[in-house]
Amino acid sequence: MRLGDLWTKHGAGTLQPDSAETHDLFIFGVTDDSRDVRFGYLFCALPGATENGLAFCAQAAAKGAQAIAVPQGTRDEALGLTEFEREKVVVLRVPNVREFYARVAAEFHSGRPATIASVTGTNGKTSTVCFLRDLWGEDGHNTVSLGTLGLQGRGRSHSNLEAGLTTYDAKTLHVMLGELERAHGVTHLAMEASSHALDQHRLAGVTFDAVGFTNLTQDHLDYHQSMEAYFQAKMRLFTEHLKTGGLAVVNTRDPSGDQVAAAVRSKQIRVISYGEAGKAELAVLERIPHVQGQTLKLSVFGAAYEVEAPVAGAFQAENILCALGLAVGTGVSVSRAIAGIARLSPIPGRLELAAVLPNGAAVYVDYAHTPDALANVLHSVRPHVGAQLHVLFGCGGDRDPGKRPIMGRIAEELSDWVWVTDDNPRTEDPHAIRRQVLAGTTGAAPIRNAGPRREALERALSALRSGDVLVVAGKGHEDYQIMLAQDSGGRPLQDSRGRPVTKKIPFSDAKVIRELLGNTTQQTYPPT
Repeated sequence: MRLGDLWTKHGAGTLQPDSAETHDLFIFGVTDDSRDVRFGYLFCALPGATENGLAFCAQAAAKGAQAIAVPQGTRDEALGLTEFEREKVVVLRVPNVREFYARVAAEFHSGRPATIASVTGTNGKTSTVCFLRDLWGEDGHNTVSLGTLGLQGRGRSHSNLEAGLTTYDAKTLHVMLGELERAHGVTHLAMEASSHALDQHRLAGVTFDAVGFTNLTQDHLDYHQSMEAYFQAKMRLFTEHLKTGGLAVVNTRDPSGDQVAAAVRSKQIRVISYGEAGKAELAVLERIPHVQGQTLKLSVFGAAYEVEAPVAGAFQAENILCALGLAVGTGVSVSRAIAGIARLSPIPGRLELAAVLPNGAAVYVDYAHTPDALANVLHSVRPHVGAQLHVLFGCGGDRDPGKRPIMGRIAEELSDWVWVTDDNPRTEDPHAIRRQVLAGTTGAAPIRNAGPRREALERALSALRSGDVLVVAGKGHEDYQIMLAQDSGGRPLQDSRGRPVTKKIPFSDAKVIRELLGNTTQQTYPPT
């Protein structure tokens, strides 16, 4: 691929030197990692929170980079290139290096499944894309989902590792899109779109046939700084990535949903609304909880339907509506989509029934890690509770501290027992995090600073009586804890720059719960 062709299509800044000879240069690949540079590559120096790509321009040049893309206004001295390298390497100064990188990556790694849908929102993304994947599958399509749980087909994972990020980096994403189509024959892809990925232009070069909006509640303010910035990041999915003639499925019960719907309708995009009965095109008329899930009576484009859904919770019923709208909007008949609801697969860590104790008490594991998500899951589980509702949760370290007392207050108001524990403390003191959570409580309900997560689970399980339900919230499908790394003497480890180092240790809530029930069901702990 010639540099001039790339520049004509995606460049918007200055090219140095700008000449016919420069435009005719061949580019054989693109990367944002100087370690991956090969002869003839384009290296994109992305800005980062801890490291700046400009620091690696010299390394990229030494490994054979043909061109280097840097932010507009970058001085020559900041590149660290020798005089000889400055003569040989073409410097591309662009307004947004991240977006430029994503679009060029799409050029080198073309191809995509025929139908792609994406879902954004604070909560519900993972469940919705998995439900959509299953509904497409019931219609006979070769389909996968991509997001927090990694790359998944129905009932199985196609990778041993999770994504780590809800949305992959630009190059990885474009490589996967092409390979899914060419090598694996995937025709339908349902994927999550995080606010970080949208803000960082990781989805540049990808257009979607349909997009969904679930909700907007407080989260990630340590990154976005304000709810308005957070909302605008999510809006990019609708304003920048939805194809002409595409479809938007929007939760109009959520206050932000009306804004999303109005913005999309102004562009003559079809909108399917879901939420409140009598106002939205898709709505839950009645929900009847039972042990294995719930009976849903639905209103779908004015017609009434009844279906058995094998998942629990009011919020999962709304996620089903979003998936239903996306499925129907991309060609699945209403009758086929409704029938598919009864055969949905359980979502790991999304109100997952992890165990039932011999006395009949039930234990659910859920990923709820925001105030709104915690409130939703507790409200949703309450109808399944015969006696007392217990909740065990913590808050992550090095993340939005403002939500900690809020979640403590919500847990106290909506449950009968509260067990506060650790949830990825990272570099923070876990004791301090638990105290901040407890600061939002009043003592109106039994509340326990239950210590580290395994110990807390052991205590909470032993306190369960017949008819009780325990919701273990925060980590869901995650099979690790992120903690401060320490040496053999218990002193915190630091990297070469003096920053604290973290480590992942194996820890799955569902697995530990089953281990504890197998080993310690006869032990009891006083509720203190």
